[in-house]
Amino acid sequence: MLTTSRPRPRLALLVCVLSSSLVGLDSLMSTVALPAIARDLDAGLAVQQWVVAAFLLGLGSLLLVGGALGDAYDRWAIMGIGTAGFGIAALACALAPTAPVLIAARLVQGAAAALTVPAALSLITATFEGEERSRAIRSWTAWSGVSVVVGPLLGGVLVDAISWRATFAILVPLSAVVLVLVARGAPSPLPRGAGTAIDRVGALLGVVLVGGPVFALIQGPELGWTHPLVLGAAAAGGMSAWAFLHWERRAVNALLPLGLFRSRAFSVLSVVTFVLYGALIASGVYTVLFLSQTAGYSSTAAGLAAAVPIVVLFVLSPWLGSLSDRSSPRLFVAGGALVAGAGILLLLRVDADADFVGAVLPSVLLHGIGLTMLVAPLTAGVLGAAGDEHAGVASGFNSAVARIGSLLGVAVVGLVVSAQFSASVDRLVGDQPAVERVAQQARERPLVAAPAGDLPAAQRAELAQDLRSASLDAFRLGVVVIGGLAVLAALLAFVGMPGRCRLPAAGCPGGALAGAHRDLEPA
Repeated sequence: MLTTSRPRPRLALLVCVLSSSLVGLDSLMSTVALPAIARDLDAGLAVQQWVVAAFLLGLGSLLLVGGALGDAYDRWAIMGIGTAGFGIAALACALAPTAPVLIAARLVQGAAAALTVPAALSLITATFEGEERSRAIRSWTAWSGVSVVVGPLLGGVLVDAISWRATFAILVPLSAVVLVLVARGAPSPLPRGAGTAIDRVGALLGVVLVGGPVFALIQGPELGWTHPLVLGAAAAGGMSAWAFLHWERRAVNALLPLGLFRSRAFSVLSVVTFVLYGALIASGVYTVLFLSQTAGYSSTAAGLAAAVPIVVLFVLSPWLGSLSDRSSPRLFVAGGALVAGAGILLLLRVDADADFVGAVLPSVLLHGIGLTMLVAPLTAGVLGAAGDEHAGVASGFNSAVARIGSLLGVAVVGLVVSAQFSASVDRLVGDQPAVERVAQQARERPLVAAPAGDLPAAQRAELAQDLRSASLDAFRLGVVVIGGLAVLAALLAFVGMPGRCRLPAAGCPGGALAGAHRDLEPA
C-alpha cells in the first residue's frame, strides 16, 4: 500500500512566498520597463498596452480555472507546471526579437501565473491547520508584499543598468529555484486531487468575453473602428458574455456560481473592485509612461514614483484595517477611493518637467494613503458578503475581477490618451508638409516627446516642444478619466456597501494585490 509523506511546512511556505513573489515582481518591473521596450522594438502605445494587457488577460481570465485545476488534480503538480511555464515564458520575453513575440510570451506568462497564484493559498491551507495556518498566511502575505514594494525600484535599476530584457531574465533563475523547492517539498507519491470536473466551456468563454473588448479598445485607434478585426472582436466579446451567463446558469460544475450575485453587497462590491483597480493600475502605468517618455525621468526615478503608493499601502494597511473594523468599513472604502482619486487628480498640477518633490511626490503619497484606506475593508467586504460556503470562490473571483478591471482600465485610458494626443498634435502642428511625415509617426506614439525621423535642427526642436505639449494634454485628460473612475467607485461603495463586514479588514492587508483573508478556509 502506498503511503503519502506530509510535506515539510516551512518548505511549502517558502514555495508559496517565492511563487507569489515572482508574479508580483514581474507585473511591476514590466510596467517600469515599458518605455525602454517601446524604444528598443520601435513600438507605439498599442504595444505598450499589450505588454501589460496580455499578462493580465491570461491571469485574470484563467484564475478561477487555475484554482479548479488544483482541486481536480494536485496542488504541488499544478504549482510546478505553472512555475515552469512562467519561467519559460519569461525567458521568451527576455529574448523576444519582435513585439508580437513579446506579447505572445506575456500571454503565456499570465496563463502560467493563473496556475501558481491560487495554488499558493491552497498549498498553505492544505499544509497548515489552526493557528499555524493563520500565521502561515500572514507570513505569506507579508513576504509576498515585499516583492510588490521592491518590483518598481528593481525594475528601474535593471533597465537603467542593463536592459529591459533583464527584468524578464532575472525571473528565469528565480523560477528554477522554485521548481527545485517544489521537487524537494512535494509529497511522494503525489496525492490525487478531489476529482472535480473542470468547466472548460466556461473557461473558454471567459477568455473570449474579456479578450474581445480589450482587443477592440487597444487596436481600434490603429486599425480603425470599422476594421473587420475590431468589429469582430467586439462582437465576439458581446456574444461570449451572453453565452457565458447562459452556460454558467446550467453548468454542473460552474466556474462562477451565479448565486453569489443574489447578494446585493457582493454584486456592488465586485463592481467597486472592478472600477477601482481599473483606475489604480491605469494610473500607475500611464504615470510611469509620462514620467519616462515626456518628463525625461530615468527608469529608476519613475520606478521610485511608482513604488511610493505601494510602500504606504504595506506599511499602514494593517493599522488602518484595524481602525476600519472599529468604525465603518463603508466609510473607509468610499473615503479611501475619494482620497486616492484626489491624489491622482493632483497630477493635473504636473507640467512637462514634472518636478518630483513639488508635484509628483504629494500626488503619489496621497494616492497611497487612499489605497491603504480601501483595499483591506473592500476585500473583507467582498468575502464576507459571499458567506462561508463560497469564500474560496469569492476570493478567486475578487482577484480575477481586480485583474480584469486593471486590464480594461489600461485599455480605456489608453484610448482616451491616444485620441487626445492625436488631436493635440493636429492642432499644434497644423498644415506643415515638411514635418507631416514625422508628425504622423509621432501620433502612433503618445506621450513620447522625442520625434523620430530626420529633420533640420530648428524644426526638430519645434516639433519636440509641440509633442511635449500634446503629451501633457493627453496625460492630463487621462488623469481626469482615472480620477473620475475613483470618484465613481466611491459613490458606489457608499451606496451599496453595508456598514459592517462579517470578516475583519485587518486580516486583508494587501487586498486583491497580495492575497486572500488570513482566516480563509479552503472551499
